[in-house]
Amino acid sequence: MRIKEFEKICGFRPKFSYWGLDFPSQLFIRIENTELLNLVKKVANLAYPDEKTQYERKWFNFYLPVRAGEAVAIRVCIINYKKMYAFVIQNKTPIEVFSGKKEVDEFYFELVREIYRFSLALKKHPEIIKKCVPPSFRTGKVLGRYVMERVLDKKEKERRLKDYQEYRKTLKPVYPISLNQYLNVCAICYRAAFGEKTKGMSPEEMYRRWADGRDCGMLEIKKKDSKRAFSYWLERKSHCGGHPFEIVFSWHEHGIHLYPPSKEEPWFKLRVTNYAYAWDYLKMVEALMKNRIPFEALRIEEVLKFLAGETYFRVNEYSEHFIFYSPELWKDIRKYIEWDPLELPKWR
Repeated sequence: MRIKEFEKICGFRPKFSYWGLDFPSQLFIRIENTELLNLVKKVANLAYPDEKTQYERKWFNFYLPVRAGEAVAIRVCIINYKKMYAFVIQNKTPIEVFSGKKEVDEFYFELVREIYRFSLALKKHPEIIKKCVPPSFRTGKVLGRYVMERVLDKKEKERRLKDYQEYRKTLKPVYPISLNQYLNVCAICYRAAFGEKTKGMSPEEMYRRWADGRDCGMLEIKKKDSKRAFSYWLERKSHCGGHPFEIVFSWHEHGIHLYPPSKEEPWFKLRVTNYAYAWDYLKMVEALMKNRIPFEALRIEEVLKFLAGETYFRVNEYSEHFIFYSPELWKDIRKYIEWDPLELPKWR
């Protein structure tokens, strides 16, 4: 919606620029200020909760008006848990507000006041919400097949899953093992995923190249061919808070883990967390099967579903899999997006 039209209907111009909404890079912001707490309560009390349990209440459909070349409304969720009220602006750091007397930046008061006065305007003119939430800011979901550069054929997906399920029936115990045995299995994975890059490298060199690096002293084990030495390290030293089994490091979440056999589960376990490495994970699965390594491929069905493009990506909202809509980049997929309904608070 054009800013002039927004101002004519609502009686004010959006105070904030979307690109100027800077928040600290942290999990959440904690504020102890009774005045701000009462202001958030004032906003929440304009509507009935969308969800209510014995422990908390949630309002999903408040909005903050901002300037982004035009007047745009971005969703705000308010959560009340016991005496705490939190407000979460779409894709921004959650802000938790408690009673207290600590000083707080005026910026946070202005944010909540802006949500409040726009709520009053929306209550009078609910129809404008459709003009205030363009595709670049609206949330929804879209199947991966429409946004991924490469997808696994459905028949190929089913074949790979069936092959793995049959292979699983052949597992035999392989505990205990030595450090060198563990590194040799890691090397099978590395060669499968990284090919020529591993040429001329020993298993330990591959591990040092691609693993997390925080190995809890694993590579310092002196008797690398000793099963007893590796078992002792597993039981006594491997839980140091590092990531010795993250054989492919990722800055975002975790990469790929290869867990060694244990007494309780005497086989290897392969897991991928960051699905940017999903194809590498699949190559490793195939290589471990080819080399008859007893292992379990954790979440293999979910990974194959993702690679086949059968997993939903959230649109304009951070999630495990997501994209941000751009008219220039994604104009061809717009017809496949399943937009969330544009809902308003349940006004009192």
